[in-house]
Amino acid sequence: MDSGILQNQPFEFKGNASDFFAIWFVNVVLTIITLGIYGAWAKVRTNHYIYGNTYLGGHAFEYTANPVKILIGRLIVVGVYAVFFIASELGFFEVAGIVFILFALLIPLLIRQALVFRAKYTRFHGLNFRYRATVGDFYKFFLLHGFLNLITIGIIFPYTHCEFKKLVFDNTYYGDSNLNFFGKASEFFFIYYIKMLLLSFAFFVMVGLLTVIAVPFFKVVPAVSVLLGIMIYFIVILFSFVLRGSLEAWIGRAVYNNVSIKEYKMLNEWIAAKLSWIYLSNFFAIVFSFGLLYPWTKIRTIRYKLENMGFETLNLGVFTGQIEQNRSAIGEEAADFFDFDIGF
Repeated sequence: MDSGILQNQPFEFKGNASDFFAIWFVNVVLTIITLGIYGAWAKVRTNHYIYGNTYLGGHAFEYTANPVKILIGRLIVVGVYAVFFIASELGFFEVAGIVFILFALLIPLLIRQALVFRAKYTRFHGLNFRYRATVGDFYKFFLLHGFLNLITIGIIFPYTHCEFKKLVFDNTYYGDSNLNFFGKASEFFFIYYIKMLLLSFAFFVMVGLLTVIAVPFFKVVPAVSVLLGIMIYFIVILFSFVLRGSLEAWIGRAVYNNVSIKEYKMLNEWIAAKLSWIYLSNFFAIVFSFGLLYPWTKIRTIRYKLENMGFETLNLGVFTGQIEQNRSAIGEEAADFFDFDIGF
């Protein structure tokens, strides 16, 4: 067998909470002192650490974005919001309405630009990623699916979600090879309307039974009723994290198990119960530590997600020869006028 071919190759994350805590703490302090301006540099430092500690086949990823470009994107968003807010407060509702409409019309462009930026400044094994969908592709997608969701009152949303993933992955390139998404809308419908319905049904049955029990007790033993009320509150919190973890795990498997590049197929083994527990315990860790354990929860979550993803097989050697021939094209793309990021 070719030694360059890796079998069942998972991602590996080598970051640790203590190192990330130092980065996070400095980021928070400087962002506060600079009234948010340092936030762009904070994002670059954070992503540089996370990407740099993410490995595949012994090679680390790189995040090469310029924080100034991120700052420009944020200033644009803040500036637009400031005009909208001031116009609203001063009673210039026509101006506020125009600003709101213009911003809404720019959403497809801004989402596309965020994907272009993220791909362009992500490098692996000597090659940058690229995103090639056009602005027109995004406007056609949002017009079509906006109309479909409007006339179906959102019933068609799982199909929209599936098609959006296709728009994202099929236009993401690594070297000369694009990712390929071959997921089925039926799987998304099953997750949204069957799995989520059953999960929600179980929740409402549980809360309903506790409520029925609590009402009679309130007349006899008010203190017991209060305890049952607290129990219901914690069940709601628990359910919110079960909902989040389950949906993310199910969607993650539906997406990443249907992605490939060349003949190499991705694998995702996120487990709903495990991810739900991570989110729930992270929440209490952050609350009871007054936020100081946030870096630990961040690293813990990233490690679980990455180390339960990978490829069935992977031959990095087939991409190595594309490094030199792609450098000139990637350099030309860096001159894009709209080269900024709006992501927070």
